[in-house]
Amino acid sequence: MASQTIGTKRRTEGSTNQQDTVRSMFQKALTMKQVPAKEMRVLRDAPNPGEFCMEAKLSGRKADLTAGLYDNRVMPIECKVSNSKVNSVKRLNNDAAAKAEAWKADLGANNVVPVAVLSGVYSIPNMLDAQSRGLTLIWAHDLQPLIDFINSTKPEAKPGKKFRR
Repeated sequence: MASQTIGTKRRTEGSTNQQDTVRSMFQKALTMKQVPAKEMRVLRDAPNPGEFCMEAKLSGRKADLTAGLYDNRVMPIECKVSNSKVNSVKRLNNDAAAKAEAWKADLGANNVVPVAVLSGVYSIPNMLDAQSRGLTLIWAHDLQPLIDFINSTKPEAKPGKKFRR
């Protein structure tokens, strides 16, 4: 029982730390604005481009963070910590990947980009399964790919027309 209690405590603290790290990344590296969390039944309820919210339901399923991408898609993010390969099935496949499938089915595959920020121990087959189900995996120790992807959704600056006289 003590082992299970410690494992649960570590996962909870790890997930909370991940959420704080991702929130800080949104605010500092991406200069996104945090907005109050609210239930998001349809896409229009989600944060606007350049905004994000913490823990809220998106189409009936809780996301740890939800961001409005600059191309009008929505990015629900799950923060997951696993202490063993066996535990990774529950955290990644039965929870995060199942939510990714449901969000894509409910809101449209072209409208959502489900992400899991991971730390700990995961089995490669479980990670491949989660990816095949539409979940993008990002390691918590290297959030730069997530920053780069979000920045890639920004509209490119269009140069002004040059007129000849």
